[in-house]
Amino acid sequence: MQNKPLRNLIKGIIGGIITLLILTFIIRNSSVFYRKIIILPFQLHLNKQDLVLKKGEEYHLFVYGINKWVSYHSTNFRVAGVNFNGRVFAYQTGKAFIVAKVDGKELKCRVRVIDINKDKITLSVGDSARLKVTGPAHFPRWRSSDPNVATVSMFGRVKGKSKGSTVITARWKGKEVKCKVRVK
Repeated sequence: MQNKPLRNLIKGIIGGIITLLILTFIIRNSSVFYRKIIILPFQLHLNKQDLVLKKGEEYHLFVYGINKWVSYHSTNFRVAGVNFNGRVFAYQTGKAFIVAKVDGKELKCRVRVIDINKDKITLSVGDSARLKVTGPAHFPRWRSSDPNVATVSMFGRVKGKSKGSTVITARWKGKEVKCKVRVK
């Protein structure tokens, strides 16, 4: 009877250790562990840390929490350029970082620019063609607006089924690139 409180204490300690181990493995495999920056209120940060743009698209970056001069520059101006106001321009496919300097601190935003290899294709019934998303996009989701006219595989292979026209859409990270397909 006198060992019962000691046993309960040991069971509680062992249970707590097991719970901590399980939570450590769960958190390590979640997005909380891989998050690069934890943004606190009233801390200097950009409105986006990761940006996906289509070729020719623009986006306005700005720094939260300040009323000071910010200077911007791009690590790869051929892919994405930036002006003095923080407007980002997507010039060609690839990856670049936009760096904002304020008060001796550097804030970074990763910019990935995507495009599609063909805007329009013409196929005969039974013929096929390959579409690709150019840039750093991996495994986009493909969709045909009219699968009776042309179908598309998960790898971008378009096959003409019957006469007509349809639009093939590739979606990646919230951005869509499109190709018009005419089957004759």
